[in-house]
Amino acid sequence: MKRRHVNVPYALLDLKEANETKYTLVAILSFRSKRSKRIKVSLSKITEVTGLKGRQLTNHINKLVEHGMISRSKIKYSSGEYSCNTYTILCNEEYFAEIPWEIACSDTLSVWDKIGYCIMKRFTDLDKRDFICYLTKEELVKHLQCSPNQVDKVKRNLKKAGLIEFERNSNKITLVYEHSLEETPSNNKTEIKKAIGKKNKVRKNENHSNTF
Repeated sequence: MKRRHVNVPYALLDLKEANETKYTLVAILSFRSKRSKRIKVSLSKITEVTGLKGRQLTNHINKLVEHGMISRSKIKYSSGEYSCNTYTILCNEEYFAEIPWEIACSDTLSVWDKIGYCIMKRFTDLDKRDFICYLTKEELVKHLQCSPNQVDKVKRNLKKAGLIEFERNSNKITLVYEHSLEETPSNNKTEIKKAIGKKNKVRKNENHSNTF
């Protein structure tokens, strides 16, 4: 059975906006049916994926509309109430990073972590299928639009979640989770996904315990 992915356009990753704005479109794309340009989804469903609510979420959607990444329309019922929003994807989708569903829609990884992973996936050599990218800290700072300390945090979080491996003072990053799926017989892939989910659950519980 083919694994489910979210295709994240390079045009979105190049957008000079907050990562929360970028991830809002990733969330919308996660509700896509095959390759349809039109996606019908309620704000409450997008909130479930992004954690953004109310005016904050609406502002990020407005930014995407302003940049011509999407268009938005509503269907109004005779009662006067509105149905779900319908979004049409307008941005260039010729090139995209194919992100496993369980990473793109993880409820334990931060927005920074998920956008960071998308950037790393973008720079892997898909022809080699070795899931290795070479990115300096300076390059990650530029693409993530963040501080060097934030880059370090993203890499640590992704490594702790079992998604990447890297060595200190090296530009080499290996997307070990996807590499393991590539090499693993299909009947064992579910077990690997469960293991990743367990790691994320443990991490989530650790984060909660640190708040007290």
